[in-house]
Amino acid sequence: MMKNYNNSSRHKSAPPNHSRDTKPLGGWLSLLFLRFSLHDYGFCMATLLFFCMGSLCYQLNGGPPQILLEIRRYLGNSTFMDDHGPPLPRVLPFPSQVIYNRVGKCGSRTVVLLLRILSERHQFNLVASDVHNKTRLTKHEQVDLMKNISDIPQPFLYTRHVHFLNFSRFGMDQPVYINIIRDPINRFLSNYFFRRFGDWRGEQNHMIRTPGMKDEERYLDINVCILENYPECSNPRLFYIIPYFCGQHPKCREPGEWATGEGKTKCQ
Repeated sequence: MMKNYNNSSRHKSAPPNHSRDTKPLGGWLSLLFLRFSLHDYGFCMATLLFFCMGSLCYQLNGGPPQILLEIRRYLGNSTFMDDHGPPLPRVLPFPSQVIYNRVGKCGSRTVVLLLRILSERHQFNLVASDVHNKTRLTKHEQVDLMKNISDIPQPFLYTRHVHFLNFSRFGMDQPVYINIIRDPINRFLSNYFFRRFGDWRGEQNHMIRTPGMKDEERYLDINVCILENYPECSNPRLFYIIPYFCGQHPKCREPGEWATGEGKTKCQ
């Protein structure tokens, strides 16, 4: 006798097969929907961040960022210039009068070489003085030099080894000053050996600068010079940089708080 399994209580209580299959399918669709939602959300946030950064670069640089200019060139001509006008300049305008009163043994020769390249590229007059050993001037010499500097066609950059000149004291327009310095100890060491043996230029400039220096002084060990307090290695020599910022006043050449404070004031 065959049993009818379709009518048995065991099979009646079991849910239909299609009911068991729809649950994992619904969970898979929900997970897929959630995954696409997170992807879209991340894309939107990345796009928003991109435009925020582009706007920030635009405002900080005074013009559109380079990547937007590249996109514009790729897409073709646009009406940006017609609608907004030309972009603002990216750099501040060049001052019409600049003086580089170069401090000795602080890399000024390299700076002058770079300035020559910049003067040709940006069309400003670079005047480099051939006076290298006269930094302190009388009142008459100061006035003559300042008049000569003021007569240079603008825009110009004048460079010379000279202590700070106060143009406004004599009723003239005060130029903008630039300079570059190094650690005083390192500068002193460089100058000590430069006076004795010259530099990489190959010329016998040390013989020109110190023709009367005897061999015993020329080959003097720097440690002996410092420990035995030779005049060349005394403290005033380490004060060499300050007058380039303080000025031509006699007190600017006296090591102390006044000269240092005056130099700081003129740097502000």
